[in-house]
Amino acid sequence: MPDSAIINQLSGNFVIGTLIFIRVTALFFVGPIFSHSSVQPTVKIALSIVLAVMMTIGFGHEQPSIDMHLWILAGLAVKELLVGVALGFAMNMIFYAVRFAGGLLDFDIGFQTALLFDQNADVPTLIGELKNMIALMIFLGMNGHHFMIEAIFASIRAVPLAEFAVTESMITILVRLITTVTIIAIKLAAPVLLSLFIMNVSLALLSRVAPQLNIFTLSMQFKIVVGLIVLFVTIPLFLVITKNAMTSFQKEAFAVVMSLNPKR
Repeated sequence: MPDSAIINQLSGNFVIGTLIFIRVTALFFVGPIFSHSSVQPTVKIALSIVLAVMMTIGFGHEQPSIDMHLWILAGLAVKELLVGVALGFAMNMIFYAVRFAGGLLDFDIGFQTALLFDQNADVPTLIGELKNMIALMIFLGMNGHHFMIEAIFASIRAVPLAEFAVTESMITILVRLITTVTIIAIKLAAPVLLSLFIMNVSLALLSRVAPQLNIFTLSMQFKIVVGLIVLFVTIPLFLVITKNAMTSFQKEAFAVVMSLNPKR
């Protein structure tokens, strides 16, 4: 029969492993690639269990002692959930920017015209999904999935299980990330938006010269043609901007994790 010391050690390791599992699961359900609907929840949970066991074996002895009180454990579980969500949110920022840029183009080109008549219509952002898939390929090509695993391992030492604080630096970093996402989205959509603006001005001048033409009907067709041509011509620019943005956002993700530790 195991004595009380072994039982306490096993229970402590179980609690540590459960808290780590919550952090890893939150990252997989919010972070890039794994949060996609094509990845089944069972796969995410299975990967989380494997990583949690590995991290418990490797870093469990480095964690501070945890009080086994119910309310303290509940608070730590919520804290681990927030850490995983914050890390996944920071990693997913560039994909939010890509979808935002695609949504702007969809609306301006006319692929989301249904929203003008029904704001609740479930209309997919076609260009947004296309750009998101390209960004996912870039992310995989840069070994971003390896970075996710490295980041979650590094977060255990950066933010121990019993330490957490919403610091001013964390709020500053998140605000900066949101601002950067908006700027990147505008940069990605700027070539097409500018070309469509020039086309609209040209059609407006044409309507003054030849008022008998149905400019509204022509504009719907020209918008699609011009928008798609400029979109595919500027794909190399999109690849360069997205790759550089992903490199910077990987550093920002680590900065978010470091800011969660009140001692730093």
